[in-house]
Parts: sequence; C-alpha cells; structure tokens
Amino acid sequence: MLPSRKTLPNRTPSTAAIQAADGACYVAITLRVLAVSGYGMWCWLGMALALGIHRIGRGDDRMPLALAAVLVGAGLVLAWRQLHAPSQPGDWRTEIRRKRLRAAWVALASYLPMLLVLALGGMASNDSALARLAGVLLLLSSVTTLVYTANSYRGQLSPGQQRASSSLPIIRVVAAWYGGGLWLWLCAALQGGLASPEAAYPWILLLLVLSLALGLMEVLRWQSVDAPIGAVESELLALGQPPTRFAAALLVYVVPCLALLAYEHFGYGLTAAMIAVPSCLLGTILEQYSYESTLVEAAPRRR
Repeated sequence: MLPSRKTLPNRTPSTAAIQAADGACYVAITLRVLAVSGYGMWCWLGMALALGIHRIGRGDDRMPLALAAVLVGAGLVLAWRQLHAPSQPGDWRTEIRRKRLRAAWVALASYLPMLLVLALGGMASNDSALARLAGVLLLLSSVTTLVYTANSYRGQLSPGQQRASSSLPIIRVVAAWYGGGLWLWLCAALQGGLASPEAAYPWILLLLVLSLALGLMEVLRWQSVDAPIGAVESELLALGQPPTRFAAALLVYVVPCLALLAYEHFGYGLTAAMIAVPSCLLGTILEQYSYESTLVEAAPRRR
C-alpha cells in the first residue's frame, strides 16, 4: 500500500509521492530510457571526433547525430509533461518543479555542441582542431547532462532513498554508453556502412565489457534497495520481483551480447542489431519499472 498524501512531509517527499506527482508509468520510463540512449550515442560520436578515430560504421555521420537528437528529445517531452502536469499545493512540489525546470534547460543546452558538429560539416574526414574541440564539448555536455539529471532526480527523494540511489549517476552514464553503442551499431547497419567483424572486434569487446560492468552495478543497486528493509521483509518483497528482473536481465544483457558475438563470428550485422536494440530497450524499461516499483514499496519501511 502506498502512503496517503496526508502522511507525506511537506519538503521531503517519498518516492511514492514523486511518482504520484509524475503519474509515473511505462510511458515516462520509456521516454527517459530513450533520452539516455541518445546521450550515449552523442558520447560515442563525441569521443570518436575528439580522438580522430573511426567508429564501427563509415556512413554519413549526420544520421546518427540526428537520431540521437530525436532520442534526446524524448527527455524534453518527458520534462514538458512533468512541468505541465496539474499542480497541487505543497512546498516540496514547487521545489521539484524548479529542479525539473533547471534540468530541462541543461538538457536543452546539450544540443548546442551537436549543432556545432553539424555546422562543421559532420565528422567524416574532419580532423581540424575546431572539430576535435566540438567532439570534446559534445562528449562532456552529454556526460554532464546525464549526471546532472540523475542528481536532480535524487534530490527529490527522501534522505534514505538518496543513500540507496547514490550509484544512480554512474549507472546512468554506463547505461548510456552501453545502450547508445547498440543504437549506433543499428544506425551504422541501416546506412550499410558497417565495418567487417574483424575490424569491429575492439568495439564489440568494449560493449561486452560495458554490459558486464552495468550488470554488476545493477546487482549492487538492487542490494542497496533491499538491505535497509530488513532480512525478512527484504526476502518477502523480493519474491514478486525475480520473474521480471530475470526477464529484464535476459533482454538487456544476454540477447544483445549473443547478437554481438553472432555478428563477430557470422556477420549479418543488420539482423543482429535489429534484435539487440529492441531487446535492450524493452529490458531496460522493465528493469527500471521494477526498480522504481520496489523503491516505492520499500519507502514506507525505510527510516
């Protein structure tokens, strides 16, 4: 049972109150996951331009830049929905709206480095110092926005929940690199500019390492949620979660990694990418929804 609104403090809302204010649902989580993937694509593209290296594809770089801009725009749509949701009295709600407005402006400002890259004519065969600087700005602005928005969300939680979600910023950055790399792979495949599996081996290996690192971080994040509840209550609370969490783990890690390994050994990059990206997207949505639901259920038990 969620706590009633009357029991919620004025300035320190619980996660249940935050979600009630958001109307949190699969739609909101989907928009957030898409935005994180878009920032991940910008991170990859910014790094490639800053270091002057080739990524997995050799096609027109304007397409992945534009696709990432569309994905990042999903986060702005979410911010617009939250800022224009029906407001109710409460000091903490006013403070939440202010934090979300600042986060929305930071996200909007992250478009400026991308526009600079486009103005310089894309990334292909552009090795000037200004182009490298634009790549650095694109990378830094994407990482900064991911960390800032994660901390902005944590700032809306109660002190106990902030401690439980202390790893959220780094998890969001790693998830962006992993998911964004899969989207970039799909984009390159659609352009017909995939490198050979042998040439793409270091990139494939890096994605596999990111998948492993992200999986370990998610395990630690779940433990931080369950631990403060108490052994018995934690065990009871977790009983309803394994099916969803197991399915999410298969979709986020197992299926994409198998697709990457299949591409390395057999080719068929477009088919493998078209399996990996939707699988990772759906699994991440399930994982995040399950996590936030558990955090809500654990909120009344926390002290």
